This record gives sequence, C-alpha cells and structure tokens, in this order.
Amino acid sequence: MEFKHITEKPLLYSIFLNGSIGLVELAGGFFSGSLALVSDAMHNFGDFISLIISFASSRMTYWSSNTKKSYGYFRFEILAAFINSVLLVLISVYIIYEALSRFRHPTTINSMAMLMIAAISFGANLASALLLRKHGKENLNLRSAFLHLMTDTFESAAVIVTAVIIRFVKFSSLDLFISILIGIFIIKSSWDLLLESINILTEGSPKGIDLKEVGNFIKDFPGVRGVHHLHIWSLSSNFRALSAHIVVDDMQLSRTTAITGELEEQLVKRFSIDHPTFQLESQLSDDCKADLIAQYGDSNRKMKPHDES
Repeated sequence: MEFKHITEKPLLYSIFLNGSIGLVELAGGFFSGSLALVSDAMHNFGDFISLIISFASSRMTYWSSNTKKSYGYFRFEILAAFINSVLLVLISVYIIYEALSRFRHPTTINSMAMLMIAAISFGANLASALLLRKHGKENLNLRSAFLHLMTDTFESAAVIVTAVIIRFVKFSSLDLFISILIGIFIIKSSWDLLLESINILTEGSPKGIDLKEVGNFIKDFPGVRGVHHLHIWSLSSNFRALSAHIVVDDMQLSRTTAITGELEEQLVKRFSIDHPTFQLESQLSDDCKADLIAQYGDSNRKMKPHDES
C-alpha cells in the first residue's frame, strides 16, 4: 500500500472529528453563554480548514503537471492557507471585541453545559492528535497537523479548568479573559501563517534561506567561476525552486553536466532546494562585471528592460 493511502485515512478521521467538534462547541457556546467555547470553536474550525489543506496538498503532490499547470498544483495549498489565515485573524479580532463588550454587559454562563462540551472537545481533540502522531514522525505535513491538534487539546483543557472555576468560585469574567487569550493566540499563529503565505505568493526567499549563503556556496563549488541572476522561491511550503546563471570554463557539454548534476544534489542536501535550474555561461558580461552585487539580487540595482547577462 502506498504511503499516501496509509496517511489519508487518519487525516480524514481527524477532519471529521475537528469539524464535528467545532459545530458542537459553537452550539454549546451559544447555549451556555460561554465566549471561551465560541473562541475555541473558531480555532477548531481554523484547524479543520488546515487539515483539509493538509489532505488536499498530500493529494495534489501526486497530481501530474500539464500544459496549463507546468509546476502542478502545489500553490493551491498556499492560496488556501492565505484565505484561512485572513479569516482567522478577522474572527479573532471579533472575539476580542465581543469579550471587551461583555465586560460592560455581563451574560449568565451555564458552567455545567460549558464543562461537558469542553470535556467532549478535549477527548475528541486528543483522539485526533493521537491518530496523526505516528505518521507525523514520517511526514512534515502531518506533523504540522498534529501540532495544531495538540494546541487545540491544551485549549480545551484550559476551557475545562475555566468552567470548573466558574462553577465553584462564580468568577464568570474568567471566561472573557480566556476568550481574549485564545483570540490573541489565534491571531499570533494565524499572523505568522499569513506572512509566510504572502511571502510565498510574492515569490520571496523561503524562510530559513540566506540568498547570499546559497550564492557563495554555488560560487565556491568546484568547476564554477561565478554566479549571478540568482533567484530562490517556494511553490508550496515544502517545494523550493532556484534559477541562476553560473559561469564555468569553456568546456564540453558533457563535463558541465557533471558539474551541474553534483551541484543539484548538494543544493538538495544542504538547502532542501528541490528544483534548481541553471543557465551556463563561459564568461561574465560587462554589466555583471561592473555590478557584481547583482549576483545576489540587490534591490538597489536599476534593471534595464530585458536586462540579461
């Protein structure tokens, strides 16, 4: 059985559980009057979408490229992540606004209903996380989903503690404090995802990649005399591409193939760059000699139309 079929089943179970948890918590939040439950429900819905993204991206990885999508469908994962993060930020802002409003106009909270629903949510979140734990060690995509679900589990535990305190101490305002904390946490995690997805969509350098370090590595590679017009970008969270003009001695094509082949292998091992593309040149043009900083994509360099080295 292929690995993708092994990992899809626990993902589907987790998607079903997370969506169900979100609906139950949302209904329970309105019934009990607990904003903390509503906040946790919104986070569960966010992770529900994240799990769907994980499932879709694991499927799309195996979709063949075609004449209209020459790179395949990797970037759909990022588009979905961008939309998801924007919605979560907006929802979290509303939750915080609603919590602040309730400080002025308190509502009665059914702590027993809140406790029972939070306990159900805790059990379902924990079960979802355990479903993905095994495969999360082997697959980065599933590891991310596992960490999301563990966060949900801790949040549900916090809501349980809140419900117990409200029931026995009658401190209803704690529900609002927890709601604000959950809202802030969702904004923080969603904001990071939003910035990362924007960086990928605008073809920025991948997170953790130093363009100059990669440039120096290529320039110092055996058989390479120089590098310029270096670009590194991501198609998805786990697929990095590179293009560069590299200067080599004037030699037979078969010898340059050996250099670029070994360079490609080392870029994968050292920088996890999956798709390097090189244009070979035997000498630097006058433009590149005069402005060598262009080899690292200096934004201050004034490019002429159709500037080529």
